[in-house]
Formats: sequence, structure tokens, C-alpha cells
Amino acid sequence: MSLVPVLMSDPRYADIEQKVLSSYPNACLLYIDEVVNPVLYEKFLNRKELIKATDVQMFHGTHERNIPPIVKNGFDPKLNVRALYGPGVYFAKNANCSKDFMTSRDTNEPTFMFLADVLKGKIGVDNYQGPDILTTVYPDGSFPRYVIAFHKNAR
Repeated sequence: MSLVPVLMSDPRYADIEQKVLSSYPNACLLYIDEVVNPVLYEKFLNRKELIKATDVQMFHGTHERNIPPIVKNGFDPKLNVRALYGPGVYFAKNANCSKDFMTSRDTNEPTFMFLADVLKGKIGVDNYQGPDILTTVYPDGSFPRYVIAFHKNAR
């Protein structure tokens, strides 16, 4: 498993940046890394087949210290300390919703957000017709596709 830089010349960079800026216009992206973890991705694909789910890309804000364990093992639903829409890991359609969960120890340090592939199977949602927030109770119900670093003071 590793993190591989997504270069600004890569069309994926512009796509991700646009996805972020569409709901978080004051964002100042520093860099984007792609998560490469074949074992974790295979578990995600197996869960997708098992529950016959589709997937969507959604955001998840976090602290820098959480990046290595998430990249290695995926998101852990047992670590959820909030349960507005039920237990599980929470993901947002809009980066603006996830920015408040990006934290750092120092105002000069970057903050971080994942763009993840999330299964739309057994979930909690804020709105069944067009959910802006999804939760997954499965440890393999999401795959941390990209890590996005932001300038701390861009709020």
C-alpha cells in the first residue's frame, strides 16, 4: 500500500479539484495523493458484489494522524463517535460538509480530506431521495481513493 501523487497535469487532478470547489469555493488545495492498496480494494469489490450495491464518490474530513491507518486498513465504523444517521462511517456528497472535520494541531499545518468510493447498500442517510450524507457500517463498505491536502486557513 502506498500514496502516489496525482500530478496537476493529470486530468484526475482537475476533476477532483472541480468536485471540491463546486461546494467549497474557498478551498486551497495543496496536493492530491492516490491511495494504492490492492488488498483493501479487493475487499471493497467483494463487499460490493456481496451486497449488490452501486458506489459513489464522497468526502470524509479527518486529522492527519488518521491517514496512515485508513490507507492501510480502511475506514473503521467502530470509531464513530457521532450517530445522527445511525452507526458507521460518515461521508458527504459535498466537500463543504466534510471540511469541518479536517483538523490539525497547528494553524500552519495542512488539513486533510479523503475522496472515497462508498457503497450505497445498507446505509444511513440524511435524505433517501437524494442523500448528501451516507454512512456505511461495513469496514469494507468504502475505499479511500484519494487524500486531498488543503491550506489550513482556507475556510
